[in-house]
Amino acid sequence: MRFTDARPGPDHGKREARRAALASVRRYGVPAAAVGVLLLAGLGVWSMLRSRTGPDTRNVRTVYVPAPPPPESVYDTLRSGETLAEVLDGHGFSPQQIFDLIEVVRQYKSPRRFQPGVVLQLTGPADSPAERILLQLNEDSLLKLDVRPEGWASEVATVPIMVDTLVLAGLIESSLWYANLSGQVDRLGEDEFQEYVFDLADVFAWKVDFTRDIRRGDAFRVAIERELRPDGTLRSRRFLAIELRNRGDVLSAIPFTRPAGQREYFDVDGEALKGVFLRYPVPYRITSGFSNRRYHPVLKRYRAHRGTDYGAPHGTPVKATAAGTITRAGTWGSYGRMVEIRHTRGIQTRYAHLSSIGAGMRVGARVDQGQVIGRVGSTGLSTGPHLHYEFLQNGAHRNPSTMNLPSAPALEEQYRTEFMAGRDAALDLLSVVALPRMPSDEIGPSVAD
Repeated sequence: MRFTDARPGPDHGKREARRAALASVRRYGVPAAAVGVLLLAGLGVWSMLRSRTGPDTRNVRTVYVPAPPPPESVYDTLRSGETLAEVLDGHGFSPQQIFDLIEVVRQYKSPRRFQPGVVLQLTGPADSPAERILLQLNEDSLLKLDVRPEGWASEVATVPIMVDTLVLAGLIESSLWYANLSGQVDRLGEDEFQEYVFDLADVFAWKVDFTRDIRRGDAFRVAIERELRPDGTLRSRRFLAIELRNRGDVLSAIPFTRPAGQREYFDVDGEALKGVFLRYPVPYRITSGFSNRRYHPVLKRYRAHRGTDYGAPHGTPVKATAAGTITRAGTWGSYGRMVEIRHTRGIQTRYAHLSSIGAGMRVGARVDQGQVIGRVGSTGLSTGPHLHYEFLQNGAHRNPSTMNLPSAPALEEQYRTEFMAGRDAALDLLSVVALPRMPSDEIGPSVAD
């Protein structure tokens, strides 16, 4: 093949460009040295653009910069007699920094109100004051403090909550408080069941006298919805369904909340468990019942005992057995500290020998059923801590244990369909445990709690 027949090679275009550039230089008089520089620069850029690998990196030096050490977190606890400022001082904060931090905290809670046991988490470099602080405001919220150039930024965070369902059953051998438990017992926290006992007694307080009616061989099973904090402590609890076998009869309790109403309990047919009056103001043993002739341990003689005595520890909360208006609150002779409440239908109740009377409990004040009106004591003519409870109708003393106290109205018809659906789902939860029975299936004598 002749050279004149050869096709242009891959560099043909490049050469033609150089010729054109030189011709331009000759025409306009550009110095040859400048032309050379321009040509070399142009070729260098063009070559870099053509290259698949980019600039030559063989002579690039790699420099390794060590990463800063990770921040460290330490925990501290407010001790008895210690202030928040003293805790911060112990972690290297300057007086001005402590002042600034306390002022930010004060927007959420007075520093004087922090109780011993409050936990702080301080995070930052090991050799300087923390740059982030988590401060426990209460059991359910934390105050987050982050340092900024302009000062400390603050934000309240809610402690995450886990919701679960717990199903338990219990067989009563000596008392409700010491029932033989089955079901998901391993998930119970320390002393958690004791709280459920009080709740259970409250639910059936209008139907069962737990101080007199509970027998050996009685049993219960419950489904409970719990809210748990990350440390395992209980934030809230509520029953989803209850069955109680008492003296051979099985009582059920299903909760239901009317729109904009309170949570109440009903039986499987929608009849209210709640009564107009509670059976007792404290869920403890009756130590002396209603009697026309009783030997008085202080006066050393026989006389009528027109009330019911409940032996309970000093300081036990005393609840109003029904809604009403306070007609007396203070010290009254042998009653000691006492509260008297007027109810409907000409009924009055009295609560005597109290160690203290609740805040706001004064003549003319309105109280709700179950509201705490005072605490058990031994004031007045008393030999030890107990509550003396009286029930009067039209001025005459009556024995509430033998009275047929009326119940609250049944669930309204418009809520029945919704209630029944919830009832069936709740009872299904109970099916995972059986209602226990004694091995001999015998019901024993009555026991008191």
